[in-house]
Amino acid sequence: MAFVNMERIEKQFNNQTVLKDVSLQMNKGEIVSIIGPSGSGKSTFLRCLGQLETIDGGAITVDGITLVSTDSSGMVHYANKQTMHDLLLRMGMVFQSFNLFPHMTVLENIMVAPRMVKAMKDAEILPIAERLLNKVGLWEKRDMYPSRLSGGQQQRVAIARALAMNPEIMLFDEPTSALDPELTGEVLKTIKQLADDHMTMIIVTHEMNFAREVSDRIIFMADGVIQEEGSPEQIFTNPQSPRTKAFLENML
Repeated sequence: MAFVNMERIEKQFNNQTVLKDVSLQMNKGEIVSIIGPSGSGKSTFLRCLGQLETIDGGAITVDGITLVSTDSSGMVHYANKQTMHDLLLRMGMVFQSFNLFPHMTVLENIMVAPRMVKAMKDAEILPIAERLLNKVGLWEKRDMYPSRLSGGQQQRVAIARALAMNPEIMLFDEPTSALDPELTGEVLKTIKQLADDHMTMIIVTHEMNFAREVSDRIIFMADGVIQEEGSPEQIFTNPQSPRTKAFLENML
């Protein structure tokens, strides 16, 4: 059974269809990048999995546990709050905006969620925080406040913060789109390290070369549907859909 199974997801905003019959099955340890033009539904699809948006139709299961399903009459049924919470704890999310707490140091930003959500003791969290900040190359910045960091550094702290909850899947929503080009590389390098560690990841990105390098599979979305999916080699060297070809010609 697929680790993540999103079946025939439908989503509307103000009677406008944003996602139309969109499905994704992925295995543990797989890395899927979602590419496509702005407004194609990529981020909305990711947010449906991360429980930041509700769906209007379809079903989502994670590791065999049902998050949401739709009955034969079209009614959508979400799991109880405990199940939703448990599934959410298995995911880490990183957004375009870093969303760090400005009044907390780097180290405090990393430690707050395990302390508050998992009731872990600081003595337990500190070695985890040190390992993660070393992983993203920022242990020496642990006592600084976010305002003293570059955008790339803040995003790396945000990645470390998400990892501190020990998630089984990481969801990245355009993690470099708010960054200057010279800062993008350091964030992509951090994500690539996660890929080397076989972290299950879904990455919504405009960084085509990066998507090609790290992904097991590429999904091209436009107009709220999956137009094409395949291996990086297939999508980038021999795209079948005219929409994919046109998009890649503009991007590469």
